[in-house]
Amino acid sequence: MVRTSHPETVRGYRVADNIEVFPGGAALLLDGNVLVVADLHLGYEAALEDEGLSIPRVQTSKIGQYLMEVIDEVRPSRLIVAGDMKHNFSRNLTQEWQDVDRFVRMLSGRVKLEVIKGNHDNYLGAILGGYGVPLSMETDCAGVRILHGHRGALKHGMTIMGHIHPSIRLRDSVGATLKNPCFLFDPKLKVLVLPALSLVSPGTDIIGQVWADGVSPLLPETGLSTFEPIAFSGTKPLIFPTVAKLRMLRQDD
Repeated sequence: MVRTSHPETVRGYRVADNIEVFPGGAALLLDGNVLVVADLHLGYEAALEDEGLSIPRVQTSKIGQYLMEVIDEVRPSRLIVAGDMKHNFSRNLTQEWQDVDRFVRMLSGRVKLEVIKGNHDNYLGAILGGYGVPLSMETDCAGVRILHGHRGALKHGMTIMGHIHPSIRLRDSVGATLKNPCFLFDPKLKVLVLPALSLVSPGTDIIGQVWADGVSPLLPETGLSTFEPIAFSGTKPLIFPTVAKLRMLRQDD
């Protein structure tokens, strides 16, 4: 039911003439060599602690390690975070200040950082203000529109967004399941949805959780049905049939 494809370069899988996607969740705009990621949700561990759940605070270091590896490989001119850099809605938690500070300092001197404001990024400007990091609602890179996806409307041209946290649940022959973060791409709509880079924020099973069709106002009336999930097994890309076909197959199981 799933076909495999070899990457067009050794670095990533090319989904469009100007865009490659990478294992781990990053995308690269080849025109301008701009790296794009989404949904880091820095400080999520502190929000969970407020709810009585304590987990190790390792997310920022793990995300930073991943990005450093990609940055060392592709040497991007810019890194754009397409929304939800931090997690808490209502205020800046102490850990969020610390994690964003650590993240920005980690990238300092390595790559120019820009941030798109997501629905979780209330008050983020207060943290980024001291570093001169641009914070905007959306941006355009070589004709590619980049935004978070929680507001606005779809326009003509290529769009990269986050917000949905797409994942696909894979099941083996004995019935065991594994939920894998995935990209979503619709070549006709020219929309690429990035997976969440967060290690803690749960992914949305875009096959089973059909409410995901209404998560973003940028999605058409058909929701995610025409999008093709793209996941990775190691460095090998797996290109699935459309979400609509996968949902039909799950109903037949």
